[in-house]
Formats: sequence, C-alpha cells, structure tokens
Amino acid sequence: MHRLIAVLSFFLITFGCTYVSAQQAEKTNTKQTADTDRLKLYPNPAKTYVNIYVDWKTAQPFSIFIYDMQYNTQLNEVKVGTRKSYQYALDVTQLPVGKYKIKIVGTSQMEEILTVVK
Repeated sequence: MHRLIAVLSFFLITFGCTYVSAQQAEKTNTKQTADTDRLKLYPNPAKTYVNIYVDWKTAQPFSIFIYDMQYNTQLNEVKVGTRKSYQYALDVTQLPVGKYKIKIVGTSQMEEILTVVK
C-alpha cells in the first residue's frame, strides 16, 4: 500500500510540475507575441486585392515595399501611421502572376511572401 501511494505521489508531482510549466510557457509565448511587431497578409494567394495588416509595438510612420523575387521594386508607398495597428488594401491586378516579397519598414522591418494568382 505504501509503495502504491509513493508511486502515485511521484506521478502527481512529476505530471503536475510539467502541466504548470506548460501553462507558464504558454503565458510567456502569448506575452511575447503581444509585445512584437506583426505583419499579416490576407488572402494569400491573392487575385485582385490583398489586405495588409500591420501591428506595431508603438505608432510610427512606415513604408511598404513590394519586390519581385529578383528584388526589383514593383511598388513603394509611404504611410504615416498614427496608430499602432494599420490595414491597407493593395490592388494586385497590375502585378503579373508570381511570388512577391512585401517589406514593411519603420523603426524595424517585417517581410512576408505574397503569391499573386489570376
């Protein structure tokens, strides 16, 4: 009986600590995500428009650069951001089918690959 209690105690302590550690790690990851700059593209791949969502830690002016995969500039726009979050609808109907690199430059830089389909 004492052996059974000892084994059960061992498992409870081991798995209980693992569960608490996993919860702490999840909270840490969520906090880190909230404290970082983010760039999202939707829909991707795009046919006519792509929505560019930018979330900054602090509000700042920034530029949007669209490059083809050979780093030839296809589009350059300057946005004066007074908000931490920004959304921009980009018309991609003038771009040929292919992959493009979207680069957002403010006090930091973010990049994402966009695929244009027809």
